[in-house]
Amino acid sequence: MRFVILLTVALATVASATNFHRYKVVSVRPRSQGEATLVRSIVKEMALDQWTDPRDWRAPIDVMVPPQQTYFFLNGLRRRHIPATIMINDVQKVIDGQAVQRSVEKVLPRKFDHTSYHTLEQIYSILDGVESDFSEMVSTYTAATTYEGRAIRVAKVSSGGDGTRPVIWIDCGIHAREWIAPATCQWILDQLTSGYGSNSEVTALLDAYDFHIMPSVNPDGYNFTWTNNRLWRKNRVPSDDIFNCHGVDPNRNFDSDFGGPGTSNSPCSDIYHGVSAFSEKESQAVRDSINALGGRVKMYFTIHSYSQLWMTPYGYTSSLPANYDEQYRVAEAGVAALSAVHGTSYEYGNIADVIYPAAGGSSDWMYDAAGIQYSFALELRDTGYWGFLLPPDQIVPVGEETWAGIMAAINAV
Repeated sequence: MRFVILLTVALATVASATNFHRYKVVSVRPRSQGEATLVRSIVKEMALDQWTDPRDWRAPIDVMVPPQQTYFFLNGLRRRHIPATIMINDVQKVIDGQAVQRSVEKVLPRKFDHTSYHTLEQIYSILDGVESDFSEMVSTYTAATTYEGRAIRVAKVSSGGDGTRPVIWIDCGIHAREWIAPATCQWILDQLTSGYGSNSEVTALLDAYDFHIMPSVNPDGYNFTWTNNRLWRKNRVPSDDIFNCHGVDPNRNFDSDFGGPGTSNSPCSDIYHGVSAFSEKESQAVRDSINALGGRVKMYFTIHSYSQLWMTPYGYTSSLPANYDEQYRVAEAGVAALSAVHGTSYEYGNIADVIYPAAGGSSDWMYDAAGIQYSFALELRDTGYWGFLLPPDQIVPVGEETWAGIMAAINAV
């Protein structure tokens, strides 16, 4: 028996929701490929927000369900004897519980503070402070200006070399709701600046490489998660369709099999790829910054959440890159070092097989078009208990393990 849902009503409900009172996050655990396919079709028909879409049917599918659809969804699963667990009983309660810092939003810190998440304005204020305090090492530049007029900033960390050293590029927050990603970029920037001259491993890295760190690839979307919709994913470019939907997924907008698997041509979709490759300021900012470095980029890391994965190209095909064995070896070294810090378990391998097919992604373009032989996409904690709402008390441990993994990967090359 199929779910009977008025799709247009469901779409309107999801699109307009800014308060997630009584929304639930349900982790569905299919027992076969057939059940996984059925769950995906139900989620699509009900227009639910699917938080994870793993390729492997044995992995859980996490779905956020509005209160008016909870009965239909859960009852449908029960009738088919498909196991499911409610991971978050009231999404808004979790959001409200983590929102204490909103009351001090106007405070602009100049020092790193890893005890809480920060607004975009606060992140950029910290960048200004770091640039001032470590002027001999840190300089910032604006890679592009967004649709809503916000700067997409990059911090360059260098101990010298006259602009000739190879570059490690790290970007975070291309998907707005993944708050742990910008927080991790800030942690890494803190470790580089505070560790040079006092930490031998950091000193050795900065004597060999320059680092370019983009803490928020998607400033418009990130700002929107603080002011309107905590779970917004895309940028904020309006479409001209009849539904007046907003946003393009910048990580489906790169010229790597643009419009291919794992993307949508619907402006209302969370994985809308945009009107053309590199139509968006965010993807342009990353592309142009990489190109401006003139082939110096040795390694590329793009930081996401969640699922605890360390991934190599490709996302648009299950075919493997020519140097897959080498990328896999380096990923393995990174994951081993990461897991050694707090025991966090990561899977690793190519994107299409480890998580799901996804065309138009940055890491694929880096390998194919920019010629970066070591291109990695990381999905940070957790595996679904908190999902996109990872508590701020996990910022430090996530930062510690992620930086350990990245350092090990760099040293493995």
